[in-house]
Amino acid sequence: MTISTKHPLSDEATRELEEQFPALAALATNAAYERAKRSGQTIVLSKNGFIVAELPDGTEQILSQAQPRHKVTPGVRFAIGAKRFPISETD
Repeated sequence: MTISTKHPLSDEATRELEEQFPALAALATNAAYERAKRSGQTIVLSKNGFIVAELPDGTEQILSQAQPRHKVTPGVRFAIGAKRFPISETD
């Protein structure tokens, strides 16, 4: 993909494209899941608080209880990793 600097996108066009990211990510994730199921792969996922293996024959095997890595409080930021990059000038 070539990036053109002659005709940069407007802020509105960029915002509209960025708003599509979650839906496109969900579509890609679902497509990968379905492809793996069709090809007879065992799929490991989180379901109802457990890590579960979905076997090719359709049965599910609980592998372990899912443990949260971080306790998250809505509205409170926390840094992941060693570096924290500001999101805005006020950060």
